[in-house]
Amino acid sequence: MSLASIMSRKVCATTEDASMASLRTLFTETKFQHVPVINSMQQPIGIVSVKDYFKAVSSIVDTASESTTELFMQKRKVGQIMSSPVISVSQDTGILQAATMLVQHNISCLLVVDAQQHLIGIVSWKDIMRRIVQAQQKKQQASLQKK
Repeated sequence: MSLASIMSRKVCATTEDASMASLRTLFTETKFQHVPVINSMQQPIGIVSVKDYFKAVSSIVDTASESTTELFMQKRKVGQIMSSPVISVSQDTGILQAATMLVQHNISCLLVVDAQQHLIGIVSWKDIMRRIVQAQQKKQQASLQKK
């Protein structure tokens, strides 16, 4: 089974020159945990997690005034906090292979790209776990029906 069956195709991306304020809005409005960073050709060049975001703003939020914090959020760019390079895979990648990559690289998601390296989706460890749980539940139901 491939990632095409479990990946999220609804992806909100940003650019490396976007402000932290715009990133805050993305995280707040979408409730996503990861935001891919793309170049002008829609190819992933990095990723920012909500954890990366909070780590970047934690030092200033507690000590600065509201206006200073907002100025910081407008001036600081996504490219300054994104993780790069990013690991991307094809939608034909197997689920087990993707899970192995997540563990090997100690990351929580993979970006899914097409043949031209354009971003087409994202798959997280939660997506993989959801599929495993569903498969186990189906097996248990089938076993119960045989009895």
